[in-house]
Amino acid sequence: MSFQTLARRVRNPELPLGLRYAALRSALEHYRRLGYWNAWEFITRTDGPGPTRLDADRMLNALQRLETSRNVWLAEIAAYAERRRAHKRDRIPVDRAEHQYRRGRRWPGPDAEAAVTGAVARAWRGHRDLRLPAPTKTLLEPIETALDPVVDAFLARRFTAHERRLLLTAVGDIEAAERELTAQSIWATTRWHAWTAELIRHHELPLVRRGWTGEAERITRIFWAARTQMTYLPDLYTFEQTQWWVANVMAPQSELWLAELNGVPVGFAALNGTWLDHLYLEPAHQGRGIGEALLAKAKRRRPELNLRVFEQNTGARAFYARQGFAEVGSGDGSDNEEHLPDLHLRWRR
Repeated sequence: MSFQTLARRVRNPELPLGLRYAALRSALEHYRRLGYWNAWEFITRTDGPGPTRLDADRMLNALQRLETSRNVWLAEIAAYAERRRAHKRDRIPVDRAEHQYRRGRRWPGPDAEAAVTGAVARAWRGHRDLRLPAPTKTLLEPIETALDPVVDAFLARRFTAHERRLLLTAVGDIEAAERELTAQSIWATTRWHAWTAELIRHHELPLVRRGWTGEAERITRIFWAARTQMTYLPDLYTFEQTQWWVANVMAPQSELWLAELNGVPVGFAALNGTWLDHLYLEPAHQGRGIGEALLAKAKRRRPELNLRVFEQNTGARAFYARQGFAEVGSGDGSDNEEHLPDLHLRWRR
């Protein structure tokens, strides 16, 4: 039975509550982005997987929370499919990281933080109840040591660059442990660690994936918001003119990479040969490792990167200096539209 049919049953006031309850449980089988019990606990706001009976209003509220997230996810998948069709025409291969992200454990939509926070707390409680043989416990101890402060910081909503580094280290350690434990047929003992790391990673770390010209409006909004904060720049073009330039000039000529947080693009980079022509973030999302992630992708794509930055953009200059860029030249502004002094920076692998 389809999700839509089950949703209609949940909403049907002429059906007995028991059948409506069963339909809600079956509908959740179609959409398990958090795992079944994590999602059930969130949408019903119960304390566990017991046989809790809901009244009609609570069932309708649970269905609405489920449908809201599912609709956002379906929109993401539709956009992903459209983008893949465009990339196939250009012979761009499938991005495994994006494929795993779209299908992985997360909760798209406006309730993402509440849903994922509850799921992380529940998963981490579950791992503490495991009774493991000594060799397996020894193998997992470094992972737990790395993940404990990550989980604590995530649940306390104080996730910093330090926790991002610890999380990435833990992810690598989990993958290595799973390979070793699979050979021993006890790989399932890592599931709580893997689920916890995946939930936090998909919520806190940006997905960096290929963009295309069909996303010109979103790219323009990021570009416009970032440059609006640079009060020293002159007003040269309207938003509509900028959007035309992105769609017809910049995007077709560039290798585009977009950074997403919780399914929403919040930054982009545009490569043109060895030049990093643009790297912009929405101001509200600065300080979350998005710029570093975009630049790391650019560095993997090119052995050398060149860029120009305005002298007055002290924040960007400091950022690129931390990322290993060196000043190799300067200009008086005669060769840019803004007529502002700028610097030529270069990085080499």
